[in-house]
Amino acid sequence: MQVIDSYAHHPTEMTADLEAMRGAAGASRLLVVFQPHLFSRTQELGKEMGDALALADASVVLDIYPAREDPIPGITSELIIAAAERAGATVTAVHDKETVPEVVAGMAAPGDLVLTMGAGDVTDLGPKILARLSN
Repeated sequence: MQVIDSYAHHPTEMTADLEAMRGAAGASRLLVVFQPHLFSRTQELGKEMGDALALADASVVLDIYPAREDPIPGITSELIIAAAERAGATVTAVHDKETVPEVVAGMAAPGDLVLTMGAGDVTDLGPKILARLSN
């Protein structure tokens, strides 16, 4: 089991990283934990983010990391999830970041690669996921 962190948060970067990981890692399956970054970016590119996630075997999508922005009414990670599902992706919404290691442990199998992806604090989850998968 491998856990890798990616800073990708734009659909072009997401697609490139997912294609590279699929080709290079030799993993059985590619699982992604994605945290959208910024409400404005999600509003503008949510569909494309969802399309990118369809390249993974399964994804966990967290709530939007706001950084410097205030929420935009009606703009949530559900926009990305809906787009991903329309593109044929298997997606799980997780609103409590602390539950992600347990959710991933329930999804992962030996030989899988887990990719945490985003520009927010999703990067903190890699070691926690790895620790949970090691148990």
